[in-house]
Amino acid sequence: MGKTSVACATAVDLSDRGGRVLLVSTDPASNVGQVFGQSVGDRISPIVTVPGLDALEIDPEEAAAQYRDRTLAPVRDLLSAVDLAAVTEQLSGACTTEIASFNQPRSADAHSWVTVSGFR
Repeated sequence: MGKTSVACATAVDLSDRGGRVLLVSTDPASNVGQVFGQSVGDRISPIVTVPGLDALEIDPEEAAAQYRDRTLAPVRDLLSAVDLAAVTEQLSGACTTEIASFNQPRSADAHSWVTVSGFR
């Protein structure tokens, strides 16, 4: 209830204070773009009305599928059908989905993550 609104308001506030902010949503039905009145997708997008604010919407299920494909591709032809099914099952949990959501190359600008602290 209101998580997106609070996240967007916080991102705007941090940007207004001079910070460079990347707002990331992993909600499959994300409406971050709607909040800012522009398209935001699976690539880092500058929010045109808020200098210093970029946004990214990640579909966690799609990210997990791509992660499984990338992970299994090098060994797919080396494993038996039974072993491949077992590894695929092990890569189907919530932890894999969470890891995959933040393990995708999105942009040359997104090489590091910064912890923001000290804002009051």
